[in-house]
Amino acid sequence: MKFVKSAHKLIGEHLKIRQLMQETRHDWLRVPLIVFPEGKPIRPVSVLYRQLQAQTVVAAHTHNWGQLVYCRQGALDVITPAARYLIPPDRAVWVPPNQPHEISSLYGAELTSINILPVATADLAQECLVLEVSQLLRELIQEALKQPVDYDWHSPAGRLFRTLRDQISVAPQAPLYLPLPVDSRLRNICYQLEEDPSLQHTLSEWGTLVGASERTLQRLFQKEARMTFQQWRQQLRLQVALERLVTSRDSVTMIAADIGYESTSTFISMFQKYCGMTPGEYRKSKSG
Repeated sequence: MKFVKSAHKLIGEHLKIRQLMQETRHDWLRVPLIVFPEGKPIRPVSVLYRQLQAQTVVAAHTHNWGQLVYCRQGALDVITPAARYLIPPDRAVWVPPNQPHEISSLYGAELTSINILPVATADLAQECLVLEVSQLLRELIQEALKQPVDYDWHSPAGRLFRTLRDQISVAPQAPLYLPLPVDSRLRNICYQLEEDPSLQHTLSEWGTLVGASERTLQRLFQKEARMTFQQWRQQLRLQVALERLVTSRDSVTMIAADIGYESTSTFISMFQKYCGMTPGEYRKSKSG
């Protein structure tokens, strides 16, 4: 009974927080799409750059060309109806043609959009992916930004853009994908964890809160998120940690505690497993 009472209290707090978040998000700066002079790309591959200030949203939209959303500095979120994708520095999200998506930044970011017409996307993924941006790919993007919009596809500039497209096709995936379940009970759990990743409730306790058995929730997570509840929560905590390491000066110990790790060493081990470096090394690598 004690947990049931606290669960109902948490639901009330949750609803207030969601309302506040929606009101706050409503006040965010809404900016239009990065516009091409002709209204659409005129070459198979093209690039555009925009500096986004803190609390900025590029409202939900879709277009018939593919787009690589690249973050050079800061942190970006790409949200689709099915998932949230975090983009820290030197990561990018591939958005295939005709995929509805929204781009936002809480703390501000440098956004580069690499746009690829359908004629050049045949061997690229048909679903959204978070990709690692290698030094080569990063340099290609920077060189591409120096080229005129109407470059000759058969010129050296054209070879640069073809190489850029080829590097996108072989870029490795990064573990920064957070699926958003459809079931209302799962969404309730996910929303509350997004607001407070440190919550330690078991799936059985969450079941009491949302009105479902632990077994039902386990099955739904596997069906809709294609991962266990524990894996989903870990992915969320990893995303929050990556963003905090880039956008704040908080210590690794503070970040670990804030996202639910009682042991800093356990957090560091998890981070190193997924990112190939310690949190301190990651922060140092992104500080420039």
